[in-house]
Amino acid sequence: MTLRIVSGRAGTGKSAYIHREIVEQLNTDPLGHPIFIIVPDQMSYSTEYELTNRHGLHGLIRAQVMTFKRLAWLVLQETGGIARQEVNGYGYRMLIRKLLEEQKSDFSLFRQAAGKRGFTEEIETLLREFSRYSVNSSVLSDVTTSLKAIDAPHTLQAKINDLYIVLQALEARLGTTYVDSEGYYPILTEHLKFSETMKQATIYIDGFTAFTVRELELVKELLKVTKQVTVVLPYDHMEEAKDEQALFNEAATTSQRLHDIAYDNGIEVEAPLHFIKTHRFQSKDLQHVEATFADMVPQTEKSTGDVKVFEASNRRAEIHAIAREITKLTRQEGYRYQDIVLLYRQADVYDPLISTIFQQYDIPIFVNTKKTMLHHPLIEFSRSALEVVISNWKYEPLFRSVKTDLFFPLHADNSVWRERADRLENYCLAQGIYGERWFDESRWFYKKYRGLEFHSRVQTDEERAMQTEIEAIRDEIRTPLKALQDKLILAKTGRDVATALFELVEEVQVYDKLQIMKDRELDRGEALAASEHDQAWKEWIAVLDQFVYMFGEQEMSVQEAAKILDEGFDTLEFARIPPTLDEVMVATVDLARLSQIKVAFVLGMNDGVYPTRLDYEGLLSDVEREWFTHIGYELAPTSKNRLLQENFLLYRAITTPSDKLYMTYPTADEEGKALISSLYIKKIIGNEKTAGLLSGVNVERVVIDPIELIDDNVLPYIRHPRTALAHLMLQLRQAEHSRELAPEWVALQKYYEQDPYWALILRRLMHPMTHKNEAEPLEGYITQELYGRKLTSSVSRIEKYFRCPFSHFTTYGLRLEERAEYRLETFAMGDLFHEALKWITEETHRLQLSWIRLSKQQIQQLARQAVEQIVPVFSHQILLSSARYRYIQRKLIRIVERTMMALTQHANVSHFKPIAIEASFGPGQHEQLPPLEIDLQGGKKMYMRGRIDRVDSASIDDRSYLRIVDYKSSARDLDLNEVYHGLSLQVLTYLDVAMENASYWLSGDAEPAGVLYVHVHNPMLKLDKDLSDSEIEEDRLKQYKMKGLLTENPEAIYSMDEQLEEASGHSQIIPVYMKKDGTPSESQSRIVPVNDMKNLQHFVRRKHQEAGNGILAGDTAISPYKLKAKTACDYCQFAAVCQFDPSDGKQSYRQLQQVKPVEVVEKIRKEMN
Repeated sequence: MTLRIVSGRAGTGKSAYIHREIVEQLNTDPLGHPIFIIVPDQMSYSTEYELTNRHGLHGLIRAQVMTFKRLAWLVLQETGGIARQEVNGYGYRMLIRKLLEEQKSDFSLFRQAAGKRGFTEEIETLLREFSRYSVNSSVLSDVTTSLKAIDAPHTLQAKINDLYIVLQALEARLGTTYVDSEGYYPILTEHLKFSETMKQATIYIDGFTAFTVRELELVKELLKVTKQVTVVLPYDHMEEAKDEQALFNEAATTSQRLHDIAYDNGIEVEAPLHFIKTHRFQSKDLQHVEATFADMVPQTEKSTGDVKVFEASNRRAEIHAIAREITKLTRQEGYRYQDIVLLYRQADVYDPLISTIFQQYDIPIFVNTKKTMLHHPLIEFSRSALEVVISNWKYEPLFRSVKTDLFFPLHADNSVWRERADRLENYCLAQGIYGERWFDESRWFYKKYRGLEFHSRVQTDEERAMQTEIEAIRDEIRTPLKALQDKLILAKTGRDVATALFELVEEVQVYDKLQIMKDRELDRGEALAASEHDQAWKEWIAVLDQFVYMFGEQEMSVQEAAKILDEGFDTLEFARIPPTLDEVMVATVDLARLSQIKVAFVLGMNDGVYPTRLDYEGLLSDVEREWFTHIGYELAPTSKNRLLQENFLLYRAITTPSDKLYMTYPTADEEGKALISSLYIKKIIGNEKTAGLLSGVNVERVVIDPIELIDDNVLPYIRHPRTALAHLMLQLRQAEHSRELAPEWVALQKYYEQDPYWALILRRLMHPMTHKNEAEPLEGYITQELYGRKLTSSVSRIEKYFRCPFSHFTTYGLRLEERAEYRLETFAMGDLFHEALKWITEETHRLQLSWIRLSKQQIQQLARQAVEQIVPVFSHQILLSSARYRYIQRKLIRIVERTMMALTQHANVSHFKPIAIEASFGPGQHEQLPPLEIDLQGGKKMYMRGRIDRVDSASIDDRSYLRIVDYKSSARDLDLNEVYHGLSLQVLTYLDVAMENASYWLSGDAEPAGVLYVHVHNPMLKLDKDLSDSEIEEDRLKQYKMKGLLTENPEAIYSMDEQLEEASGHSQIIPVYMKKDGTPSESQSRIVPVNDMKNLQHFVRRKHQEAGNGILAGDTAISPYKLKAKTACDYCQFAAVCQFDPSDGKQSYRQLQQVKPVEVVEKIRKEMN
C-alpha cells in the first residue's frame, strides 16, 4: 500500500520506464502477482502493442492493460457485485428521453426544450458529469437549499430544481436493478476491499493528467487495497500546482491531490521518480521547442529544418500538400506510414478531405475518431420504417427506407432493383402516391400523362409492362411495411413495438443481406468497411434489448417508442481497430495518446482553433458552475480552466514526434472567407516584428494547382501519377492560351505517353481538350429510326428546333425529359383554362345562350361547373388532393370567371364570333381538320398537327374574315423578330391552317383579319384613389386588352371594336389606335397590310420547311440562339447533356439580329417576293 509518482516533461521516458519495469517483472516471474496498467480508452491498444511487440513479449498473462471500467467489470465478476443489468450509452440516452417526456409537466425551465432534438444529449452530458463528480439527487437537493439561502439567481435555482427532478427519477428507475457506465465507480470502490486479486496487485496508471472526483475516490481505494500504485504524470515541478497558468498546472495539481490523499489515509509515499533528460527527440529543433515552449521570453535558436510550416490557400490544398510530403517521406527518406500521425481538430471538416485525398495518393490511413452508425443501412432502415407508419406513408421516409436496398430480394442484382425502385419513385412522385393511396388499387394504373386526353387514351403494351414492373417492386416494399403497420396498430407496450420492428427485419432477411454486403466489402479488400456490418447488427440488437429491458412492459404509443429508439440509435458509433499495422494515424489533438511517432502534422492551425474558441459553455454556464464552487461542490472545469489547458494540449501535440514537426493552416475556408494563422505559429517561428522559439523556419506556400505559384518550383506537386496528371491537364489547357509548357510538365507528359496504362488515361482526358463540343449530324437510317418514316410535327417542336437543334434532338430524338412531380405546373393550368373555355362555349351553345346576354350569375355558375367537370380527370386529380389545392381550385374558377366576363365584354362590341373552339388539325381520323402539309427535300413531306384555341369570323360587305384568338396563362405578344427567326410561329401557323380550311366553316374563302392573344388571369389592380364599381370593372377590362397583329383593314378593325366608330383613340380590346380620319395609326397600332399578313403566313410555312429539312438531315448542332438578353439556355433542362459553355472561347451563342418590326416586315416582303 504505497504511492509512487513518476513525473517529467514530454519525451523524458516516463512511460518507457514503467514499461521496462513491467517487462522485467514479467521476465523474472511470468506467473507472479497480477499487474494492472490502467490507461484511457484511446490509449489501451497502443499500450498493449508497446508491451508485446516492442519489448519482445509474445503475449500478456500476468499483466493486463485496461480502463477503469474494465477493471470494475473484472473485480465485480470476482466479488459478485456485477448482478445488476448494465445500461450502456444508448440505454442511458433512451432512458433520459423517456424521463424527460414523463416529467415534462413538472419542469419550470425545461418544459419547452424537453421534447426538442439534441436536448436529451445535453441533459445526458450534464448528468454524466454529475455522476463523475459524485453529485446525486441528494446532493442536488442540498445545492437547491444552499442556493436559496444565499439568494442565487432564480434562473439557476429553477434549472437545478429541474435537474433534480430528472436525476431523482433516473436514480429511482435505475434502482438496484440497473447500473450505468458511471455507476460502476462507486460499486467498484465499495467492492475493492473484498477482492483477493487486487490485494496482491500492482497498479500502474498512465495517460492521465487529471481525475474526476469518482476516479480519485477509486484511486484512493486502490491505494488502500493494492500493494503499490504508480501514477505517471507529465509535469516539471510541484510548484506548478500553485500557478493556474503554468503549462503543467493540471498534472502538478493532480500529483498534489494524490499526495494529500495518501497522507490523509496513512499511505506510504515512495520517493518520486522525476525524469529530466529528454530521450525522445532526435531533432534539435524539437528538443528546443519542448524545452522553451512555456517560456514567457523566447530563447530563439536557428532552425535545423525539422520544423516546417505549410501556408495553404484552402483546406483542400493543405491536405494535398500533406499527402505529397508523406509520399516524399516514405519514398525518399525511409519513413514508414506507421511513423507518421496527423493531429487535428474540426474532424467534421477534415475527415472527408483526408479520406478522399489520401486515397488518391494510395496512402493507407486509420482515422482514430469514432464514426456514427446513423447512416448504416440497418439503422436507417429501422428509423425510416417506423417513420413510414407514424407519418402515414409519407414519400420521404418511405423512399429513405427503400434506398437502403434491404427490401430487395436476397440474392437479387441490386443495380437492377435500384433502377426499378427509381422508376417506382418516379411514378409515386408523378402520381402523388402517399398515405392511403398506397393501398388504392385505382391509383396504380400506369399511363404517361399527356394533358386532358389522358383518360380517353388506351394504355399501350409498353405502359402495361411498366405497370407490371411497378406493381412488383411496390409489393416487395408495401407487404412487409403493411405487416409492420398492422402490428404497430395493435402495439400497447414497448416490447410490442420492439417485437414488431424485429419481425420486420427478420421478414426481409436483413441479417443475411448484411452478410452479403460484408462479403462484397471483403472481396474489394475493404476490411474496415466489412467489419461495420457485423458491428451494426450487434449494436442494433443491443439497442432493442436495452429498450425492452427498461420499457418492455410499459404502455407507450408508437410515436413515443420511436423517439426513444431514435435517441438510442443516435448514440451508436463504430469501434475502429487498425486493419493493418503500417498506416498513417489520424487523431484528434484533445484525445490522442501516441508513442513511437517520428513525424507529426498538426493541421488547421488557425486562430479560434488553437486555442479553441469556447463559444458554448454547456447547460451550466461558467457563472453557474462558480456558484457550485462557492457552496463547496466540485464540477468539471469551467471554460476558463479548459482554455488554460490549451497550452498543454498543443504542447502535447507538438512534442509527439521524435524527428519532424509540420504545422499547417489554410488562409481561406470553403466559401473563400479569410482565415488567419494561430498565435502558436507566431510563438514558435516568430514573424517580422517578433522573435519566436526558432528562426529561419521554412514557411511554404501551397496551392491546389501549381498554376497559382508565383515561382516555378513545381516538382513538389509531381508526387503521384494520379494527382500529377490532374495538374498536367490544367497546365496543358493553360498552355493553349497563355504560356509554353514548362520542361517538368513536358517530361511528365512523355512519362505518361510511354506507359500503356497511363497513356490510355491521358488520351481520354485530353479528348475534351482537342474535342470540339459539336454534335455530329445523324445518318439517314438513324434519323428514320428516331423520327419515323413519316415525319409528323407540331409548331412547338419546330420552335424548339430553331431555339437549338440539339435541344430538339434530346427531346424528340432521345426522348429525354425531366422527372415529373405531383404538382400543378404552369402548362397544366393552361390546359385547364383551354378546356374550361371550350366546355363553356359548348355548354352555352347547347343551352342556346348568347355570350352577349350572359348575366354575372350565369358566368359564375358556368365557370364553376366548367372547372368542376375537368378536375376529376385533370393532372391525376391534383386539385382534389389537399386543402391547399382545393383553395387553388377556387382561385382557378375565379380566373375563368373573370376572363369570361372580359370575353363577354369583347363580344358585346365585336361582330367577330367564334366559329371553332379547340379546332384540332393533323393526320388521323379524329382530327377536325387535315394536317398542314409541308413539302420537304427529296419528295418527302412533313405533316403538322396542333389545336387552335379559337377561330373567329365576321362577314363584312359580303366578304368573310377570319382571326385567330389564342388563350395564354401568361402575358404574351407577337414579336416579329422571333417570328423571323422561327422562335414564335404558333398563331401565324394557326392562321395559315384556318385560311386554308376556311371552307370547312364558311361557304367560301376568307381574308385574314389578324392573330390575337388573350391573357387568362385575374388581374390585380393598382388603385391610387377611390373608384366606383363601374370604374373598377372598366380598369379590369383594360387588363384583358388583346395583343397580337392585325391587318390594316379599317372595316375589319371596326368589326372587332364597334366603340372605335364612335370615338377615335386607343381601343380597349385590340392593339389599335384609330386616328380622327378613321384610319389606324401605324406607329401606335400593331397592324400590317393584308398582303404582308399573307406574306407572314407563307414565310412561316417556309420556316417549317426549313426546320423539317434540317431535322431529316440529322441536324443536332449545339447551337443555342441569343436574341438580346434571351437565350435558348435560359430554361433548358439539358445543359448537363450538351455541356455548352459560352465562357469557352471555342463555343458561342448563335447571335440573332434584333431590328424594328417594320424592318422585319420589309425583310420578309423582299424574301417572299
